[in-house]
This record gives sequence, structure tokens and C-alpha cells, in this order.
Amino acid sequence: FATDVLMIIMTTCILLSINPWLALVTLLPLPIIAWMIHIVREKLRTGFERVDRIWAEVTNVLADTIPGIRVVKAFAQENREAQRFREANTRNLEINDKVNKVWSLFGPTVTLLTEIGLLVVWAFGIWQISRSDITVGVLTAFLAYIGRFYMRLDSMSRIVSVTQKAAAGAKRIFDVLDHVSSVPE
Repeated sequence: FATDVLMIIMTTCILLSINPWLALVTLLPLPIIAWMIHIVREKLRTGFERVDRIWAEVTNVLADTIPGIRVVKAFAQENREAQRFREANTRNLEINDKVNKVWSLFGPTVTLLTEIGLLVVWAFGIWQISRSDITVGVLTAFLAYIGRFYMRLDSMSRIVSVTQKAAAGAKRIFDVLDHVSSVPE
């Protein structure tokens, strides 16, 4: 992440030194992407926390049932236990679907915005070439740097999911560690 941020800053400086107007056009999608990251980050973190909790519920159903399988069979409770597992698994699927929908919309939207930004730079650059404000070589160099800029921006947006999943897992671990036992020692 730090490398991506450093590369974006350095590439922005180079773009500004080549042509400030084209650089400003390049930076147009940046505030929209930053706003989206801010919104999606919170949704992903809470979603991953819910996924962790529901996965623990599914595991608990199995942990209760499998060791006591003889008791379950002795009292003919196979259908009840299978239903408990089905319900827990269905809730797990529903919550995972919600998180996956958020993430599956975010990634392609960032890619779409960067591609639109690239098209706008192409159009603006061609317009500047037609007015003889820049040369074809300047536009070519600019487009080469833009490729790096947008590639790093896309890489940073993908890190959001990983960091939020890790944050949710860490929160769950600290919740367990901070839990005060009701059993006296």
C-alpha cells in the first residue's frame, strides 16, 4: 500500500511537470474513487464481521452435533440437527452474498472510472494536439505514465477488501481475548 501511494504521488508530480492541464484531467476520477473507498470500506468491514460471526455459528452447530452423534441417533434427532445445520448454513450464504455483492460492484466500478478517465485524457490530449498546445510525443509519454497511475490506483482499491477482512478477523480475536469469564478461577 505504501509503495502504491508513493508511486501515485511520484507519478502525479511527473504528470504535472509534463502538462498540468492533462494532469488535472487525469485526477478527475480520484475524488470519486476515494469517496467510494470510504463508503465500501465500512460496509466490507461490518460485512466481514458478520461473516465471521455466522461462520462461528455454523461451526458451533457442527461442534455440538458431531461429538454427540450417538446421543442424536439414540433420540432420533437426525432431522432436527440437519435442520439446525441447514438454517445456519442458509444464514451464512445470505450474509456472504451481501458482502460479495458490495465487493463485486466496487471493483468493476473503479475499473470503469479509470477507463473513463483514460478516455477523457485521450480526448483532451487529442484536442490539445489539434490546437498545437502539445505534441504527439508529449501525449504518448503522458499516456504511458497514466497507465502506471491508474494501475496503482486499481491496486490500492483491491487492498481495501483484504485489509477490511483482516480488520474484522482481528476485531473478533480481540473480542474473544477481552471476554471476561463468568466462571471463577
